[in-house]
This record gives sequence, structure tokens and C-alpha cells, in this order.
Amino acid sequence: MANVKWITDSSHIPDDEQYILIRYGKENGLRRHGHGLTYSVDRTLNHNLLEAHVQTVISDAQTLANFEKIDTVYVTIPKQVAQGN
Repeated sequence: MANVKWITDSSHIPDDEQYILIRYGKENGLRRHGHGLTYSVDRTLNHNLLEAHVQTVISDAQTLANFEKIDTVYVTIPKQVAQGN
């Protein structure tokens, strides 16, 4: 299973690596790019929905990473949001 790494900014991702990134966005979505894929999570969702959605996206990203042969899923959403703290 792909490793999940929590980072504060996407600039911390190595340039020579394939990855999946999970970040806040204006809407939910998935986009393919030269280094892999980026999931966007709508930051305007209410707190309970946001927490559940982030956990679902992380799980989906790990599954997709395995299929795409990508080792790392990076998450720039604050960990306390995803864990409900």
C-alpha cells in the first residue's frame, strides 16, 4: 500500500517523483498531470462531511496509487481536519 505523508505545502514534494497529491480546492475533483494525480477536496463542506470526505479520498488515493505503481500519497490538508480534532 502507498505511504501517506502529511506535508504543509506541495513545494515539499521531490521534483523527480511520481505522486498523488490531496489538497484543498474550490470543488471535489481528480486531475492527471506529468507527475501523477491530484485530488481536490472542496474546503467549503461542513466539518463532519469534510472529515469523512478527506478520509475517503485518502483511501481512494492509496488504492489508485497501487494501481498506478506510485509509492507516495501526499496530503496538504491539515491532519487535524482529517482526524476530526
